Amino acid sequence: MSSEQIIQQAANWLTRLHDEDVSDTDRQAFATWCEADPRHRVAVERMRVLWGNFDTLPAQPARRALNRAFAPHRSRGTQVLGVLGVVLCGWFGLQHLPVWMADQRTGVGERRQIVLEDGSQLQLNSNSAVDVRFDGHQRLIELLQGEVWVEVSKDPQRPFVVRTDQGTATALGTRYLVKRGDDDSTVVSVIESSVAVKGETGEGFKVAAGQRSRLDHGHAQPPQAIGNTDPDAWTRGLLKVNDQPLSDVLQTLASYRHGLVRFDPQALKNLRVSGVFKLDDTTAALSALADNLPVSVEYFTDLLVVVKPR
Repeated sequence: MSSEQIIQQAANWLTRLHDEDVSDTDRQAFATWCEADPRHRVAVERMRVLWGNFDTLPAQPARRALNRAFAPHRSRGTQVLGVLGVVLCGWFGLQHLPVWMADQRTGVGERRQIVLEDGSQLQLNSNSAVDVRFDGHQRLIELLQGEVWVEVSKDPQRPFVVRTDQGTATALGTRYLVKRGDDDSTVVSVIESSVAVKGETGEGFKVAAGQRSRLDHGHAQPPQAIGNTDPDAWTRGLLKVNDQPLSDVLQTLASYRHGLVRFDPQALKNLRVSGVFKLDDTTAALSALADNLPVSVEYFTDLLVVVKPR
């Protein structure tokens, strides 16, 4: 069952439990539902945390929406449903709910290392989220957002799989990265041994160390050489680039900053970058770009940076 379905079911249960005619049978059915899957209880607990945060919401426009939800002519159940709708859809945005529910996630500019129950290790890049699903048959990592680096412990009885909407990357060795793009694509880069990459449409390839494969619209593309790049440098807090387009470098730095980094890719298309930058100090990285390239970096606020040709 998808995260979206679980969230919807949790909202329905909470609505029912707050209704005036809720019965003991309803309460028992709710308890049974919570016990059926650990994700069910997580969804309910996080919604209840949100419920406790209502008093901290800004007065405008959220307060008006809440007042409408609690209009006197509405039943208690309808009021609750209205509030849940405001909070879940208005505050977070429906597209972000699976990320909000994720087992593990990082904020903007944050990286995190996680040791799994089988001894395998994950590292999450900035603004990333995963669900972890281990059972007796397989070890499944659902990458909901961002990028994950994995180092897999061997277990012949349980394949280790990273899955996105575009397909799967099954470990045949130890170390690889999986990254979701803003365009709904997925890139699998293999650092050590090999990985079986398979698109949602069914075709697949074996990707060897030093190669990457792109999953796009459910189709797996043939593997290509990674080249001189260092795709897992971010796990050490670094961005290493070798003759890369400036726009790509700015896009990566932007993913580590709160707020916006604005630039016109067409205006910068002839500018390329080689170097090593610290991801934990994007301001210094932007200054270095301005010192070495014919571009200016203007800060309008801490949350808005504009890069343009000089």
